[in-house]
Order: sequence, then structure tokens, then C-alpha cells
Amino acid sequence: MQPKRLGNNTENSIYTRQNRMIHMARAKLGLSLEDCRELARHIGGKASISSLSLEQRKRLIDLLNEKGADVHNPPLNGQEGGFGSPTQSIRPDKVYTTRLAYWNQRFPYKRPQFASNRQLAWIQTLWELDFDDGRAGDGLKGLRGFIFRQTRHLEDGPVSDLAFLKAHHVKAVISPLLRKAKQRRALSSPRKTGG
Repeated sequence: MQPKRLGNNTENSIYTRQNRMIHMARAKLGLSLEDCRELARHIGGKASISSLSLEQRKRLIDLLNEKGADVHNPPLNGQEGGFGSPTQSIRPDKVYTTRLAYWNQRFPYKRPQFASNRQLAWIQTLWELDFDDGRAGDGLKGLRGFIFRQTRHLEDGPVSDLAFLKAHHVKAVISPLLRKAKQRRALSSPRKTGG
């Protein structure tokens, strides 16, 4: 149930993205809906997530991230954009190191014939910062679909999870991500004009 006072499509869009991130964080933490509502009570005075304002919901996502959820917190400044927007609330340098730490913990030893932990972290970072536009649902679902499409015609394909990505699949997956990152950088950098 959405709050009644959302004034425009941008606020509705932020609300929807926040809602998705709250429930994704709740799932990552194994937090029950009742426990999450209790956190909402501490922030907004009422045990209801939907009764929180956009700013209060932002604080709830921050709190869930402090507990270890590690989800994106959509910006409130009214600008549309996903992880690659210049107003994002996460630092790009932190994304890669966080993803690399995850893969190093999951696979502490080198896995012959599979993508390296650095490659996995790099692919995940590029996806989150430059490629994921939110159209495919949560970021993980979209990334899995992307990997599947990029590897379906390759040897040992298709693959739909980064953990099973083979070393010879990396180029097919990372090339479009790098192209998109370059496009975004070109669009966001100031253009030089002749004087």
C-alpha cells in the first residue's frame, strides 16, 4: 500500500524503488516483516513501513545497510537514474572493494577454468554502476538474465550465475558492460568547445 500523499511520478518511482530495496535488504538479513516494522516504528513512530515518508524510508534503508544488507539507497533529489547516476548514494570505489571482498570470501582459492574473483567483482560493479537501469527487477535478477543472454551461444553456456562463469565467458560478458560505462562517462563529462 502506497502513501496517499505522493505528489508526482518521480515520488512514486522513488517510493517503488525504496520499497524494493527495503524488502531486498530484509531478505538479505533474514529479517522478518514484523522486525522491519519495529525498525520503522523507531524511525517514524508507527509500526508501518508504508506510513514512512521518503526521507524516513531512506533512513530505514541506511539502517538496514548498517546491519549488513548492502543495498542501493535511491536518491531523493528527484533525478531519475539507477546506480550509474551522478547523484547516487553509494561511492563507486566502495562498490568494487565490497564485491571483491565478497568473492574472495566465497572462493578463497583460485578456481581453474573459472573467472577470477577480480573479474567477478569487476563485472558486478560495472553492472551496478553503469548498466542496471532497474527494468529487470532487482539487480541480481537483471544481472543473471544478462549473463545468460551473453553466454547462451558460447561453449559451456549458457550460464546464469556469476559463480559459474568460465574464464572464456568473461570477454563476452564484460565487453558490453565496458561499452556502456564508456558511453555514460562520455555523456556525463563536460564537452570541450572550441574558442
